[in-house]
Amino acid sequence: MSHFDRSGPPDIRDTYFLLVLNITFRTTADDLFPLFDKYGKVLSVFIPRDRRTGDSRGFTFVRYKYQDEAHKAMEKLDGSSLSLISLL
Repeated sequence: MSHFDRSGPPDIRDTYFLLVLNITFRTTADDLFPLFDKYGKVLSVFIPRDRRTGDSRGFTFVRYKYQDEAHKAMEKLDGSSLSLISLL
């Protein structure tokens, strides 16, 4: 077995993505998951990160199984703001 043999990326056919812009640099998937899960089954929350700093690049992709759930989340959350405060 080659060390290059990997399972590969997830199968994203028949799934629906929301692009969420302007998230804070410290936002995590755990912060976002409950907010979007209210509107349907969230399959994944992917936050691209800066390779050097590890900080969020300011946007995320939320993946739903069903189009109507993604659409409902988009309708309900479009234009809303989320305040996330870290206490040290």
